[in-house]
Amino acid sequence: MAEIRDILVYHHSHLDIGYTHPQPVLWELQKSYIDQAIELCEETADQPEDERFYWTCEATEPVMRWLDTADEERVERFAACVRSGQICLTAVNLHSTPLCSAEEMIRALRPVKRLRERFGAPIRTAINHDINGQPWTFAQILPDAGIELYTTGINIHFGGIPFKRPSAFRWAAPNRQELLTFHGEHYSLFTQFGELWENDMVKMKAGLDRYLSRLDNENYPYDFIYLSATNIPLFDNTPPDSELLGMIRRWNAEGLGPRIRMATPEMLLERLRGLPHEQVPVHSGDWTDYWNFGAASSADETRLNRRAKAALQSAEFLAAFRGQPLSAAEAGLYDEAWEQAQLYDEHTWGANISVTDPDATYTKVLWGHKAHFAHQANSLSGYLLNRELERFAGNPPQSGKPEGTLLVNASSVEQTVDLRLPEHWYHGGRHLTASRFCVHANNLDTDWSLPSFGSITLPPFSWKKVPHAALSRADRGNADIRLEPGRIETPYYRLDYDPQTGRISELFAKKENWSIIDPDSEWTWFQYVHETPDPLRGRRHRETLFLRDIDKGNNSVSCWNNDWKARRRGADRLLSSSVAEHDSGVTLTLVWEAPGVRRLEQRITLFRDRPDIELRALLDKTDDREPESLYFAFPLRLNAGWEAVFDTAGSPVRLDDDQLPGVSRDWVTTDRAVSVHDGRNGVILACPDAPLVQIGGFNFGRESASIPRDANPLLLAWPLNNYWDTNFRASQPGSISLTYRILPFSGPFRPEEMTRCGLEASLPIQQFPACVCPEETGGTLLEVSGEGVAVTYIKAADDGDGIIVRLQDIRGSSGRQAALYALKLPGTAISRAFRVNVLEENAEKLETTGGEIRGMLEPGGLSAIRIAFTAST
Repeated sequence: MAEIRDILVYHHSHLDIGYTHPQPVLWELQKSYIDQAIELCEETADQPEDERFYWTCEATEPVMRWLDTADEERVERFAACVRSGQICLTAVNLHSTPLCSAEEMIRALRPVKRLRERFGAPIRTAINHDINGQPWTFAQILPDAGIELYTTGINIHFGGIPFKRPSAFRWAAPNRQELLTFHGEHYSLFTQFGELWENDMVKMKAGLDRYLSRLDNENYPYDFIYLSATNIPLFDNTPPDSELLGMIRRWNAEGLGPRIRMATPEMLLERLRGLPHEQVPVHSGDWTDYWNFGAASSADETRLNRRAKAALQSAEFLAAFRGQPLSAAEAGLYDEAWEQAQLYDEHTWGANISVTDPDATYTKVLWGHKAHFAHQANSLSGYLLNRELERFAGNPPQSGKPEGTLLVNASSVEQTVDLRLPEHWYHGGRHLTASRFCVHANNLDTDWSLPSFGSITLPPFSWKKVPHAALSRADRGNADIRLEPGRIETPYYRLDYDPQTGRISELFAKKENWSIIDPDSEWTWFQYVHETPDPLRGRRHRETLFLRDIDKGNNSVSCWNNDWKARRRGADRLLSSSVAEHDSGVTLTLVWEAPGVRRLEQRITLFRDRPDIELRALLDKTDDREPESLYFAFPLRLNAGWEAVFDTAGSPVRLDDDQLPGVSRDWVTTDRAVSVHDGRNGVILACPDAPLVQIGGFNFGRESASIPRDANPLLLAWPLNNYWDTNFRASQPGSISLTYRILPFSGPFRPEEMTRCGLEASLPIQQFPACVCPEETGGTLLEVSGEGVAVTYIKAADDGDGIIVRLQDIRGSSGRQAALYALKLPGTAISRAFRVNVLEENAEKLETTGGEIRGMLEPGGLSAIRIAFTAST
């Protein structure tokens, strides 16, 4: 234990978008806090550095909103405080959740470039408070933006922390790059430990002495401590504390203990740089978040927001190849759509009384604002995608019946589409652009009852126009599908079920020669499971799961009840079962009476000519405020020692092996898919709508140090719960529709297959009417080659100079060698190419040979290239 010489106190607001105030009110308050901080900084500007007032802007979003309304005089005063170091600007826009994609996290850093240019601030640090972790990709994105230090203030209420805090370590990213990280105490603890609301030096000393004694007992190795101060009585969304500096000065003047000074993350960075190397160990792995199970408290809005981001990806792909920069107005619409998506994925869901008083006007108002973020993102993204498709198709504002169909594959994998034409596409009479904009394609699931006009395969990043005159109904016959009472057989599977009870007894994969379902499991394939705390073994109450104790939480002591007892039930009664054969295959529909819902309909679709299985659930959810979870179970017949991989913000993560110690293993958030496999067989579950899964069994609240690898694991899709006791929704009544896809496979796990399966489910081929289509045309806009290399995103450059192509080594930590890649834009002449950082700043020029860009991607790497080109055909 080193002698503590300094207590560094960084002062900030703690930004929640909601919770303590309605969201629009909160933004106005946050802007006023910056004005107040300027005043307090200026009052002490002529004092010695360690006697000044300091304020940390922990997120960029309030700063950018303040700049939009501040006059030049105030902006210059702000700039002076930034130059003096009294106001510290940090890098991330909001405190986000692992719902964020890699592209979303990159966009969260866009203000960094603007703020650096405007104020000359280095902006070398990033902060997250409350949330329990960030996707592993985050550790790679931050350094690429010039961020040197990441600091946290995790709240372990319904959560958890890795290893011991406070501590410094170097967080090794998937590409083995290291990010200096300070794993700090929960925010506001200087305020709480010192009981600053009492304005009493005796109580302040007693509280801080207790904390210092704890650190001494834990052999804390540094000669300083770094604690956060917010303002009371709120703790969250608080203004600068005008009394804080005075109390610190009194402490120092009376010599009550280690010297206290107000500080900033930039000052912490300098202190950490001076630590001996052995005191800053390296830890590698995903910082898997506990808190995000709350996203399942609003499953329908989560689905809409995820589909909005998929629509934006398709739209930006098309916009990138227009051959001209986006107008300011167009770029503004994309920015607005992304901002709404980010605000939904931010960690604050609603009111502090959302569970204790769910019918209060205050609760309803805050939830209405939060839900609006998802609705707005979905609507704007739908408009942008339809507009890009309309433009690419060359459709006039008004026409007769469309002559053909435009197909666009905006993904990095080859995809096949079963072409179906909704009736409204080809009705007689007038057709309008405005009419086509009534429907957002990414919100629609395929209606397999519509007639098929055959399968069409598109390479990655390609398009095709198909005239309707050349189409004819697919005649596939029924020789490859056999239907018997209680049995469905396709070229890929044999599914046996009981028509009276609905229980699926076997799913046999023919090509893999694998009976997939564990026959000894209590559950069966895609079985609905309703979970509650067992009322016979304790109260059906959230305290059964987590008995909050603020003092324990402030001292990083877990309050989870790891041994809570659950009551789990399947559906009560099968209401109907039916089998419908269609052009693409066959769908088994089961309608149930079940706990937690007024009606449950499940559709299991097996295909004639592809091996994945589509799973849909349509729920009419009851208004239940007592704690409950809904799952869909997949009991897998796999050998002991099985492994699992899930993707987080695009990075593949091996369960346990690629996770920091102490982070959430009980449940994880998938970006697109998860796989469980034993080397001989396995499955990939794609989760386009509902990202939460539990792997190995029912694990909620267990705080598992690792997941046991017993034979026959249970994979659980976890779409709905209301287990949180604050902030998140108490219930989510009404209609909810969710889609999954599952792909059994044989042989070893291949990350590129998980990528392909996830993309097919979340980023399918877009189908759109083409008003003028006299003949079939098509083309490929981008070609990429390289083992393990995937293009994850394509967009127009922010500055209008070319396009940005993001590359990722999807082998993850299994990659041991750099991946060679080649990029080509067929039909275009590449004029310039640069490797760029995540802020789209040119880093190095790339050579092009024969119209092809060649390069090398580090193992596990994420990189981006700027390509400037002119169309030649």
